[in-house]
Amino acid sequence: MVGRAGRAGLDTSGESILVTQAADREKIADIIGGSFENCTSSLLYEDGKGLQAFLLSTIGLKVTNSRQQVSQLLQHTLMAVQSKLLEIDLHVKLNTALHSLLEAGLLTEDNDHLEVTKLGRATFKGSVAIGISAKLYTQLAHAQQALHLGTYLHLLYLATPYDALTAVHVDWMTYYNQLSCLSAEELQAAELIGVTESYVIRKASVASTAAAVDDLTVKRLYVTLMLYGLWKQQTVWDVAARFKTSRGFLQNLLTSAASFASSILFFCQELDEFWAYQDLLGNFVKKLSYCVNMDLIALMEIPGVKQGRARQLFTAGYKSFQQIAHAAPDDLVKKVKFMPYKVARYIVASAKLLVTEKADALREEADNLVAMPTASASTGVEDTALELSDWSQNSKAPSLTADSQSQGSAVTS
Repeated sequence: MVGRAGRAGLDTSGESILVTQAADREKIADIIGGSFENCTSSLLYEDGKGLQAFLLSTIGLKVTNSRQQVSQLLQHTLMAVQSKLLEIDLHVKLNTALHSLLEAGLLTEDNDHLEVTKLGRATFKGSVAIGISAKLYTQLAHAQQALHLGTYLHLLYLATPYDALTAVHVDWMTYYNQLSCLSAEELQAAELIGVTESYVIRKASVASTAAAVDDLTVKRLYVTLMLYGLWKQQTVWDVAARFKTSRGFLQNLLTSAASFASSILFFCQELDEFWAYQDLLGNFVKKLSYCVNMDLIALMEIPGVKQGRARQLFTAGYKSFQQIAHAAPDDLVKKVKFMPYKVARYIVASAKLLVTEKADALREEADNLVAMPTASASTGVEDTALELSDWSQNSKAPSLTADSQSQGSAVTS
């Protein structure tokens, strides 16, 4: 958008000034004066994977439940509008996509009634790519039989995204040096994953290896070791220099790994057999998202507070966002070096807003806990609900304010 043209009621046009270097003028002129790119449907990307994901979501959300309904919905897509331009047959593409989903075990069909399977529901709820859902399920099931919890290396391996492997070239000497720095527990985790130190030594010395090791597993663990360095609070510069890769790749890797770990968590929540992962991945995903010590995560919940600022606040004695909410901006300026008053005031205001949101959520949960159910299975349940309702109305709950807390402290003392 240029100027205020995009804001309703203010203007219909705007001016924009672009300052460029002399060497970029020709390139800028081509971009501004060149032709527009054609907008085409993405449902056919990767040989129809987009269409399969679209169908799985609509059936999983119960928007459609038959071939006829799916076909009718497909008529309202951009792909249908561009079918002649793209020279495709919608009916053929639809049947091919449904056949692939049925073959993959993500859908079932009974008398023209389409329904997602447990694996299918986990796939679309976790936003897992259809092409890797079966592979992910197999690896999670295999790892669950021998998951090493003495270190985070095994969980990081499971959270390493598959699409990050294509841009990585394995340097075997670097691989060997990194394995040599691992502890005994970490080496044991690597062996459980399927990569032994002796195998990497042979590859580094260009010797033949008799052991059959999956190349994908070896490469994925190599990428995991990059993540493991960041997990241990090593700087992006150090890890990039050690693995001879770019800092941008590592930053993208960390972001995609956190996103993939979150997808795995939602994926496992739909599958009862993966109950252990549901408990393990909660804090792990949060820590991987921030890639900091667990002590700093509470402070990084405050909007606008990043890792460096959270470490400053923690060093200054602020351990939680509640402490920040009750602090004065002047105190933050005095205790935290080089913090402007404007920034301190914004952090305190954000912390207060966060406390208010969490308190409102707790009050709503408490109200729902003592509220009378709308439908009861028996008279006994209705009586119990009425008693709870009377109790909640007659009892005077203490106020969740600072004044009541201080009064309670005074009485206690």
